[in-house]
Amino acid sequence: MDSLDHMLTDPLELGPCGDGHGTRIMEDCLLGGTRVSLPEDLLEDPEIFFDVVSLSTWQEVLSECQREHLQQFLPQFPEDSAEQQNELILALFGGENFRFGNPLHIAQKLFRDTDAAESGFV
Repeated sequence: MDSLDHMLTDPLELGPCGDGHGTRIMEDCLLGGTRVSLPEDLLEDPEIFFDVVSLSTWQEVLSECQREHLQQFLPQFPEDSAEQQNELILALFGGENFRFGNPLHIAQKLFRDTDAAESGFV
């Protein structure tokens, strides 16, 4: 997780890149009705995306309150809901396919989609 520490603590603003060749390129995205600016590299580079959107981030970075908030978007199960949701989270971050693929992999591909990038919104 050490390699992600700077990403979690540095403000996401336009500014000098680490390589000294310009500025950070941010893209505006529409996520659930909220406009957010995210680093282009996060959206377009699968390695960076999955370093950030990972089981270790879920377990080690997000607070219990944040995890509970996100879990309300998972399917609700009639019995053993917490256990089944935990299994679903492991499958999701483990890259398992659901009916039409893995939702995280699909989301990352949508972020990379040239049409979405050209419009500035995903």
